[in-house]
Amino acid sequence: MSDHYDPSWPDLEKPDYIVHTVEEKDVTVDWFFGGRPFRQQLPQLLLVIVGWFFAILPIVITVDALIHRDDPLGWWNYREGFQMWDITIATLGLLLAAFIIGFLILFLLNRRQEKVRDDTVTYDEERLAMRLALADELYENKFGPPSLREQQKTIRVEPYGDFETYELRDYYRKYGVD
Repeated sequence: MSDHYDPSWPDLEKPDYIVHTVEEKDVTVDWFFGGRPFRQQLPQLLLVIVGWFFAILPIVITVDALIHRDDPLGWWNYREGFQMWDITIATLGLLLAAFIIGFLILFLLNRRQEKVRDDTVTYDEERLAMRLALADELYENKFGPPSLREQQKTIRVEPYGDFETYELRDYYRKYGVD
């Protein structure tokens, strides 16, 4: 089968069993940005504004308090709160440093073990060479010499002409290299 376009193929149309097409508007429910009247969107808009207000307000108060930390005119001048802020930031900084150092050590150990593992030969070179030679021989016996197989424009594949599931393994056993 070829991946290129063949002009003799019929134009592909929708199969008969597809009887209903779903469009984006059928599955998208967007009440706020949809085509509803503004009077129906107004309560939702108010909820969005109130939600954003209460999400942004603590950030504004905290930043302002930290900027005007020693200024008595700031919004928040609570000495114990600043001590708790300092302890929290110091603890988070120590945790971040511990995680960075810990994961760096784990990474370096893993790279070292990987290098040792890559440098270690974990197979028998003679056995591998013999298995490769047997596989080449079996392939040549079944499909012919490489000059008839490689860089050919057309190859005829006989029905069920491939290797059986355990044929190569049995061939190795026959010659004692399993």
